[in-house]
Amino acid sequence: MKKICSLTFLLFTFGQWNANAQTVADGLKYLENEQYIMAGSTFKSLVYTTPTAANYFYLGNYYLTLERTDTAQGVYADSAKAMFDKGVLADPKYNLNYVGLGHYEVFKGRPAQGSILINKAVQASRGKDAELLYRAAEAYVLYPANDPLEANRLLDMAIKVNGKNADYYILKGDAFMLKNDGSSAGTLYDKAKSIAPNSAKAYIKYGNILIRAKSYQIALESYLKGMAADSLYAPGYRQLGELYYKAGKYENAVQAYTKYIRLTDQRPENQFRFGAFLFLSKNYDESIRVLDNSPGISQNVYRHRLLAYSYAEKNEPLKGLVNMELFFLKTDSSKYLASDYEYYGKLLIESGGDTTKALSNIGKAVDKDSSKIKVLTDLAKRFFDGKRYLRAAEVYDVLATKGKKGPTEMYIQGQAYFFGKDYVKADTMFTRLIAAQPSSFMANLFKARCIIYQKTDPDFTKGLAKPYYEKFTLLVTGENSDKYKKQLSESYAYLGTYYGRRKDIPQAEAAFKKALEYDPTNKTAKDAMSEKK
Repeated sequence: MKKICSLTFLLFTFGQWNANAQTVADGLKYLENEQYIMAGSTFKSLVYTTPTAANYFYLGNYYLTLERTDTAQGVYADSAKAMFDKGVLADPKYNLNYVGLGHYEVFKGRPAQGSILINKAVQASRGKDAELLYRAAEAYVLYPANDPLEANRLLDMAIKVNGKNADYYILKGDAFMLKNDGSSAGTLYDKAKSIAPNSAKAYIKYGNILIRAKSYQIALESYLKGMAADSLYAPGYRQLGELYYKAGKYENAVQAYTKYIRLTDQRPENQFRFGAFLFLSKNYDESIRVLDNSPGISQNVYRHRLLAYSYAEKNEPLKGLVNMELFFLKTDSSKYLASDYEYYGKLLIESGGDTTKALSNIGKAVDKDSSKIKVLTDLAKRFFDGKRYLRAAEVYDVLATKGKKGPTEMYIQGQAYFFGKDYVKADTMFTRLIAAQPSSFMANLFKARCIIYQKTDPDFTKGLAKPYYEKFTLLVTGENSDKYKKQLSESYAYLGTYYGRRKDIPQAEAAFKKALEYDPTNKTAKDAMSEKK
């Protein structure tokens, strides 16, 4: 009875362990679905329980995949090499580990050495191991030092051994895409779809070709067919989110990326991308929540950029300013975007900071992206409309350094100085404008006013403003006469005063009459005519 019970226990225990045991195929499925934590757990468990050459290879392959996705600067690649080396020690005749070491060399920028190792493995297998040929071909597709011709040669050999594996055709299509041969790639992706109709991968790849051709709607249809074929294929939702992002459909992008996040590991890289999509869809509060609370994301300095942007959009400039300055502090200046300088400048202004520093940064934004000139013109208008005239004038100084200083800008800057009561600079600006455009009647009017407000001719006897008022009255004719009645009245009242002070009564009287003709309420003219009577 005890023996029966013990046997039953052992069988039950073995059955439970076997039900929970995972295979290389499970790990590869996790890897393809970007469930890296589960994939790593599976491959590590396999090596721990069964340290075979094959299990070492797939754990090394997992580390190389992490390296390509995380850009970990060689940390994972070194772990991969260690696994391949152990695999060689475990079984020198298991040739996939030589392929793995070839991958490592190619990754390290030594493609010639990589090819030697890969060729050794292919020759040793006599070209009859389809999986080995497939992994060898990957080394010529997945890295910058790619070789599409060699990849296709190896894949043709793999397909000859096993023509029923859709992945072989997909990788072959990827090799053709490296040569920008979308037609051949599309045929291969179609072949993969026929072999594995329930796989989303080939549909997504085919959609990528259409995106390159800017056929976005058809690409979307291909993506959606892929997700209908396999609704658990996580990378499909990521790429669907990217497509919606390109189309400016940020809400749809967020929805797709939410599904991607739910199906994959909660990795910092994914969370950061999710936070970016939330920002672009104007879900600023949610973006801040994700960027502030996701585990591991605090190490990503670029989160400070997105946080700064989000706080700026929420009109919380002080919080935005802290994050923007942290981003600048922790990031190399070669990584700065035009929008970084733009937001920094705006945050400085909104928080009541150094306006000159703010304008300098917005100027840097324009240097990196000429379309940002609109930020400056909008800011100048905002300052002017808000009666912060001297600030507006400062903006026009920056605009001038960016080549944006035509007659219109000169006129508005002159006005800004005038209304800001800096009559000397206003005078200078209108003088320059008159030199450039002598027929600018408003420039002549403001030039005359600048002379009066500077009080260089307090009793008008010198007539310093006279030529400019006269020019204004000569230039304003026809329909403009009705539009500028007040200004014409002002001009003639000055001329009347000038002639009156010089005892030229007839001309003074004529000028005052014209002033009253345009504006019967003109006090200077009315008083002068009363004195005459």
